[in-house]
Formats: sequence, C-alpha cells, structure tokens
Amino acid sequence: MDASVPNIGMGEEIRPYKIHVSSKYLDLTRKKLELTRLPHELLLPRAREWEYGTPKAEIEPLIDFWLEHYTWRSQESHLNSTLPQFRTAIQVPSSGTNVPLRIHFLHIKSPYRHAVPLLLLPAFPLTNLSLVPLFAPLTDPRSPTSTQPFHLVVPSIPGLGFSDAFQCENGLLEKTVDVFHTLMGRLGYGFYIASATGSGRESPSGIDYNLARMIGEKFPENCLGVHLIEPCVERPKIGKETWMWAKFVLASFFHANMFGYDEADWLALRESANMAQQTANERSISDEERPLLRIGNAGAYGAVGMVGLREPNTFAYALCDSPVGLLSLVCSALRRKNPQHNLTRAEIIDVTQLAWLPGPEGAARFWAAAIKEAEVLEKQKRIRGRVAITVFGSDGTVPDYVCPAWANTKHDVVFAQRAPGKAGLCSWERTDVLIAGIRGLAREIDLLDNRLRVKPLEQVVMAEAEAIPEEAGEAEVVADSEHGLQLDVESPDTVVAVDMS
Repeated sequence: MDASVPNIGMGEEIRPYKIHVSSKYLDLTRKKLELTRLPHELLLPRAREWEYGTPKAEIEPLIDFWLEHYTWRSQESHLNSTLPQFRTAIQVPSSGTNVPLRIHFLHIKSPYRHAVPLLLLPAFPLTNLSLVPLFAPLTDPRSPTSTQPFHLVVPSIPGLGFSDAFQCENGLLEKTVDVFHTLMGRLGYGFYIASATGSGRESPSGIDYNLARMIGEKFPENCLGVHLIEPCVERPKIGKETWMWAKFVLASFFHANMFGYDEADWLALRESANMAQQTANERSISDEERPLLRIGNAGAYGAVGMVGLREPNTFAYALCDSPVGLLSLVCSALRRKNPQHNLTRAEIIDVTQLAWLPGPEGAARFWAAAIKEAEVLEKQKRIRGRVAITVFGSDGTVPDYVCPAWANTKHDVVFAQRAPGKAGLCSWERTDVLIAGIRGLAREIDLLDNRLRVKPLEQVVMAEAEAIPEEAGEAEVVADSEHGLQLDVESPDTVVAVDMS
C-alpha cells in the first residue's frame, strides 16, 4: 500500500472536527468553582508544604484565576482555527457492543514528498493536543534535505479528550493498539513508525511504554520501528537473561564501550547508586507506602500512585463532581514530574479543563484496566520488535538510571541516545531530545528496511495553507503564550461536533 494515498472504504468515513462545549456545562463548572469548600490543612514550614499533597497556597490563586481571568471559549476558538482535527468511527472486536468507537486525531501532513508516516502517542493521561510543540519541527524542519520530515497522525487514547471511552473493561491496551493501527491503515499508511512521548518508567502502570512497544510487536509488518522513552526494563539477571547478564558484567568490569554500553552508562550508574543511597538515608519508605509508588517489578511509577485505581469508580465520584479536586490532582502530578516546571496558570487550567469537561472516569478506568493487563503482559512471550531508546539521567541526576542496552533483553535496539537531566514534562521541556530520538529511529529503519521510504507523489501532499511551518509555530506561541499547551476537550454530553462535510 502506498504510504501517502488514503484508501477509505464504506463505513470508514473520516470527518473534519471542531469543538463546541455547551455553555450550560461551562456555567455549571463556574458554579462548582464558586461553591468549593477547601479542606483544613496542617501548618507546615514552606519547605515541607507539599508533603501532604497540593497546598492551599497553590490552589487558591488558581481557583481565583480560573474564575476571574480564564476563558475556555478563547482556547476553543484557537484550537479550531489552528490545528487539523478529525474524527472517525472504528469498530472494536470483542468489545461486547456493536457501537463503533469514535476516535479523535490530528493528521498533520508535511509539505515534503519524502516525509515518513509517524504515529505519535500522547503521554497518558494527556491528549493529542498536548503535543503541539512537536508538530512544526517534525513536519516542517528548517533543513528538510538533511533533517527527516514526518507526516503526523496523533490520536487521543480512548476515554481521553475527544475520543470515546471503551464500553468494556478488559484488554484495553491491546484494543487501543488495534484501534490506532486501524487508523493508520484507514489513512493509507501501510508502513509507518511510532513514538511514545512520555517516560515509560514514570507513566502510570507503564502505559506509555506498553502502548508504544505493543504496536511494534503486534504489527511488525506495518509498524517498522518504535521509539521508547525510558522503557520499563531492568539490568539483566543471571538465570533469566544469562547471556545479556554476562555481557553487562564484562562491559561493566572494564568500563568498556561494548555490547551497546557506553562510558556515560558507567558514570550514570555510579552517580545513580549514590543518589539512591542518599535518598534512602534521608527518608526511609515504609512497606505500607511502597504500593502507592511502585507498580510491579518493571519500575513503572505513576504520578499519584495506585490509590483507588483497582476501584476506579471510587475516584470518579469525587473527581467528576469537583473541578478543584481535579485541579489539585493535576498540580500534584505536574510537581512530581518536575517541581520546577514553568507552566503558566492558564496552561495548568488547560490541562485540568481537558480532564474535567469529558469527565475523568474514562482515564481512571483505562488506568485500572492497564494495571491488570500489565501484570498479564509481563508474563507473556514477546516478539523482539525494533526500537530506538531514549534515556535520561546520563549525568547522574536520576536515582534509577536505565542503560539503553538493558532493553536488548526484550527488544531489538537499533538506536540509543542518552540525555542529561530528567525526562520531566518531556513533550514541552525536552522536545529536542524527543525529536532526536524519533529521527534516530527513522534513520536506522531506513537503512534496514526500504519499505519505509515513501514514493514521490504526483502532486504536493497538502496545500500550503494547511501546513504548520516551524517559524509560524514559534510566533504563535509568543502571541498565545497563556495557552501554550493547546489542549482539547470532548464529551458526548458536553461537546457538539460541528459537521464540516
């Protein structure tokens, strides 16, 4: 199949999509903000005020800003006028219903004929519109002859943003993979690569890792490679991965650049061990706390742990009725990602609105299902798919550094890069590293498999007006700095789709 020519059959219609949130629902949100009852809190020194979660000193100014200065309508208008949004209905096998799933996605075509199809996966629980900083440099690079451009397909995970939630409870990771692969085929992309945009180890239940790697493993004839960020892997163990363990021990003994290891790995492992020991000495973590921080044995950390996630409705009743409760959760999650993040108040409210308007129950249920599914997936035998690996902490700034070569126990690593610092809010703060990983994957796959090479078209891929040039994207951020995240929202009850056909 030509990777650039859509092949849409009957019942597979793709429609342009615009957002319109009901004014009644926006009014309800305002009333709930005005009626908020804040909890009493302990009087703690400023240095310790986050120990019990989001402090009142953080929440109160955000509530005031939300009520007095924030307007969803301006954000809604901005989204509708700047990004090519679409929705299509996809039937989900074994879902227990004949009602297809409506998937919201962005389809941003590069103006260059040699662009490579790229499935870009939002970090859970964000949506596709949180990835705006990546769009211009990936689709329209400044030097397209020396820098690989991409055609982007960016869907929202079912239950988040504009995508319908699953009406079943099991196997949601695998069903999501099936849906996204179907979407790529529906758009005419017979061969493509995929990339995660969030750290697998910091992702709730390892969702960002599992979704990305499962696409490459389940559809290796179509998804020719996957870019993973901090995958959920551990150092090889004797008896389990004996040959990989022997390679690691030998390379470690000589501190040698061999078997995929690098001098930077040995420095990072040493500093990481020192940091972990220092952290353990400063604060011991009790056995009761551990389940809230760690999931399984794969090192996948959630932003808020596993509280209530095996019973997602328990979470949903509280968060569906309190925008401030959801705001508190967002603030806590952002701080865990990066305590020094520079998101503006408007951007924080954008993230919260994204989860509030459709209702957070879809994300909670997806997360709960992913916990159960991850436990099963860990025991299954895998296909060794081709992957590129990006890890952070090469300067010893993280307590759990992962050597890229460790991923060879589960994957065929064709490219690896090591970056200093932490992953943090990767798609906003480490875009250069993320993009370098994607291009590294495309370069290696192109050498190994010529199916990824796109045949020249007889005409230009897209109209010039539809492109998102990098320079224009940068100017847009300045003009709309209060809404830099550019997030989307949808719910069957609160949003009206505007038919543009």
